[in-house]
Amino acid sequence: MDEAVKILLVDDQPANLDALEAILASSGCSFIRALSADAAMLALLDHQVAAIVLDIRMPGMSGLELARMIKQRKRNQHVPILFLTAHMSDEKDVLEGYGVGGVDYLSKPINSEILRSKVAVFVDLFRKTQALAEANEALENEIVERKKVQEELRLAKEGLENRVIERTAELSRTHQALSESEARLSAILQNTSALISLIDADGRFVHINRPFEELIGVVDGEARGKSIYDVLPYATAVMFDSNNRRVLSEGRAIEFEEILPHIDGPRIYTSVKAPLFDMSGKPQSVVGVSTDTTARKRLEDALRQADRLKDEFLAMLAHELRNPLAPVQNAVQILRLKSPADSQLQWATDVIRRQTQHMARLLDDLLDVSRITSNKLELRKERIELAGLIRVSIETSRPAIERGGHVLGVTLPAEPIYIEGDTMRLIQVFSNLLNNAAKFSKRGGHIWLTAASEGETVQVSVRDTGIGMASQMLPRIFDMFAQTGRSIEQTAGGLGIGLAVARRLVEMHGGSIAARSQGLGKGSEFVVLLPNAARAPHGSSTTETEAAKDVVKRRILVADDNPDALESLAMMLEIMGHEVRMAHDGLEALEAAIDFQPDVVLLDIGMPRLNGYDTARRIRQEPWGKNVLLVAVTGWGQETDKRQTKEAGFDLHLVKPIDPDVLATALASAQRFTVS
Repeated sequence: MDEAVKILLVDDQPANLDALEAILASSGCSFIRALSADAAMLALLDHQVAAIVLDIRMPGMSGLELARMIKQRKRNQHVPILFLTAHMSDEKDVLEGYGVGGVDYLSKPINSEILRSKVAVFVDLFRKTQALAEANEALENEIVERKKVQEELRLAKEGLENRVIERTAELSRTHQALSESEARLSAILQNTSALISLIDADGRFVHINRPFEELIGVVDGEARGKSIYDVLPYATAVMFDSNNRRVLSEGRAIEFEEILPHIDGPRIYTSVKAPLFDMSGKPQSVVGVSTDTTARKRLEDALRQADRLKDEFLAMLAHELRNPLAPVQNAVQILRLKSPADSQLQWATDVIRRQTQHMARLLDDLLDVSRITSNKLELRKERIELAGLIRVSIETSRPAIERGGHVLGVTLPAEPIYIEGDTMRLIQVFSNLLNNAAKFSKRGGHIWLTAASEGETVQVSVRDTGIGMASQMLPRIFDMFAQTGRSIEQTAGGLGIGLAVARRLVEMHGGSIAARSQGLGKGSEFVVLLPNAARAPHGSSTTETEAAKDVVKRRILVADDNPDALESLAMMLEIMGHEVRMAHDGLEALEAAIDFQPDVVLLDIGMPRLNGYDTARRIRQEPWGKNVLLVAVTGWGQETDKRQTKEAGFDLHLVKPIDPDVLATALASAQRFTVS
């Protein structure tokens, strides 16, 4: 709709302006009101008007003076002015009014019909003038454009003949290049090992390359124009149809795994299919490129199988090595409890105990690596007080520190700091760092452990005066089986996987670990960053635990098919003051338990005749067996093994060789069970 024509109404009396608007309301115009000459001039700066209805008698500047000023502006020279007056003017005043640009006079009181008719004439004139100006401007623009086009045509005509010759030559060259390109592309498509197809939206072949033709048994374009259901086996056609429809529906490239028939058996192809669009943007066909990945899939399956077999082998290796370690550790504990206070004998038993524990830790590291690399390691997170966690870690590593004669400095924050994590795994991390510091420092070295809270992060650093690391070793120190390039004299044992395990454990807690060293012989520093849990939990407890001193005599049934492990564990328990009964397999354990009515049953898992799982289930079915403390004592220590023992009814799962202190704690826990 056209914008309404504007009329400027100028009068110093608002009532007069209201009256004028009322009279002219039917004109369809919009009105701009001005109560003074200044307001009128400002309005004309912002608006283009068709006419001005101006009162002659106004205070300050008269209507005649205002009209003179209006006509001085080029933009307003042709705007008709209709004077309003309440007095009859003499001929001189009338002539002056016409002289300053007025086109007519109306005397007050105003005749409404005359005013409307005069304004209508002015509005019509304005519209026609405006239309004429627009037409004139358009005509001038058209003339300019025509001249421009004519000039362009002239220039184009002058160069056309030369360009036709050049274009003809260019087209000839392009045609030759296109023919050569098509020939090369055809050669590539026909001789590539990939299957290439173009299928329209109706499921008809537009093109397939030679390898595709050979696969489905057609030649020389026989498939072109045929439905996929006429060419391919039905199941294959259904698969193609479904995948192609999805590509057309989603309008994007999609990767599929497709199984295609082959003379040597089904083959697995990785197919990338993409839509081709027509000029309107509608998908009209699907181009597919399929690569035979059968060999790769078989290799992946073989690798997965090898990885599974590796995990099984490591678990079996750990089990078989732990079984002989168990009686060795038991025998050492018996010697410690029974032997006289002979310093050399005490030294020998300590060596055997330390080396047995070291071998057990190596087995644990191997299994941790296996679990970590296969993403099977699970964390049992809880809110932990950091200082308690550090103290337990120090106690775990104290034998190695004291053996090296090192001085340990510990700086812990005065206020409690809490973190969210797996207690045992974090102790494993910090004790590993402390053990390494002790292992790779000369005797009498210094080790510093510092813990602090820094905003949302907890920082724990372990620094030593040891052999240090070369700068080129720092980026690789956390790699699996990495060693620091030390000499034979500096070798201190280990598989080189402890730091790799530590890094992964820290990362699983949402943290990071970094190594620093100024060079060989200048010591090392390891910095662990963990998220700060901020507030202490209600009823939180320290991670420090002490093995409860078991002063209550227990009836303990021990079952194991390894005589050395059985007899050494039974002897150690008897020396600790308990009444012990032995069994060599599951059935014998059940028979002994009925008569013995034990408080605690220690069961090996891999026993003949009746394994530990079934023995535990049978015990739990007996009235006397519901409150018995059932402990699995086994060389199997993976998460799946622990889950199986729990499902079978065991209360605890101890991995061979058993630490005597851990065993004492387990037996102390039997006090929460009914003891006859």
